[in-house]
Amino acid sequence: MKAALLYGVGDLRVEEIDPPVLSHPDEVLVRIHACGICPSDLRAYTGVSTPHRGWPYTPGHEWAGEVVSVGAEVEGFAPGDRVVPNPMLVCGTCYNCIRGLYSFCENLQRGRIRGGFAQFGTAPAASLHKVPPAVSYRQASFGEPLACCVAGSKQSRIGFGADVVILGAGQIGLMHLQLARLSGARVIVSDVIPERLQKAEALGAHAVIDAGLRDPVQVVQELTAGRGADVVIVAVGVPKAEQQALDMAGVGATINFFAGTYPPTSIPLDPNRIHYRQISLTGSHDYGPIDFRDALRFIELRAVDVDALVSHDLPLERTKEGFDIVAERKGLKVSIHM
Repeated sequence: MKAALLYGVGDLRVEEIDPPVLSHPDEVLVRIHACGICPSDLRAYTGVSTPHRGWPYTPGHEWAGEVVSVGAEVEGFAPGDRVVPNPMLVCGTCYNCIRGLYSFCENLQRGRIRGGFAQFGTAPAASLHKVPPAVSYRQASFGEPLACCVAGSKQSRIGFGADVVILGAGQIGLMHLQLARLSGARVIVSDVIPERLQKAEALGAHAVIDAGLRDPVQVVQELTAGRGADVVIVAVGVPKAEQQALDMAGVGATINFFAGTYPPTSIPLDPNRIHYRQISLTGSHDYGPIDFRDALRFIELRAVDVDALVSHDLPLERTKEGFDIVAERKGLKVSIHM
C-alpha cells in the first residue's frame, strides 16, 4: 500500500510499504478514505516537539474508512461497513476513568489503532463507530477533533446568554464558535487573519475582532459594557492570547486554555486577578467516549458544519504539501484522500 512516512523534521515521503495485518482477533482491517491534518501531527513535522515513536512513522489519527475484513472475535461489523475509530480507547475502570477523567486513563490502549495517512489501517472493534449514511468520510474524520472541542466546551461551562470570546479562528476555534452558539451564547471571535474572521462571521459569530488592527481586550470591554467576557476559550497556543484572556475575563468568568503551547513557556499572572474576580482558570485536552459520540451526532444533524472548515482536499501523494499549507497558515483544515 501507499503511506506517508515522516523521517524527520520536514521530511515526509509517500512510499510503498507492506499493508497492516490483523494481529488480534478483535481487530478490523479498514480501507482508509480520508484523514485530516491535526495541529498535533504538525508539531513533529515542524520540530517543535518530539514524537513518542521512532522515525520513520506514519502520522495521522483523524481517519475514516470502509471495513475490509474482521477478526474472529469481532461482532457487529462486517466488510463494507463505513467506520471511524475513536483513537482514545480507554479502559473505563481505572481510578481516572471512574472519575470521568478519560483523558488520563491509566490503561489507555496506545498503538492499537494504526492508520493515518495511508491506504489501510487496523483498529480494535471496540474503538469503531459506524458512520451514519448521510455523513461522508471527510465529515466523519472530524469526529476526533470535534470531540475534543465538545469536551472543552463542557469544561468551559457556557451558559445561555453568556458572552463567549474565542481567541483564534483556526479550525478548532471555528468549531468552538459553533458549539458556543448551540449553547445559547453571544460569540466574539478574535484572530489576526482576515480570511478566518470572514469564515467566523459566515458561521455565525456575533462579532469579530481583527487583533492585528485593534486591541481585543479593549473591544471586548466595549462590547460587554465594561463587564468583560463570561467565558474565554484560547484556541491558539500563543502566550499573548493567553495573557489577553486573563485581561478580558469578567467577574466569575471561566478561562479555558484549550490549545497546547509549544515550545513550553510561562506568562505573568497576578494571583489577585484570579482571587478578587473569582475567575476559574482551566484547561482541557482530549475527550471521553460520550464526547466522541456527541461529536458524530452534531455532524450528522448538521448542527456543526465541518465541511465549511476544509480549505484543501488533497490526494495522498500531496500529503507533504498539505502539511506545508497548515504550517504556513495558508488555509484552514486540510483533508487528505486516499
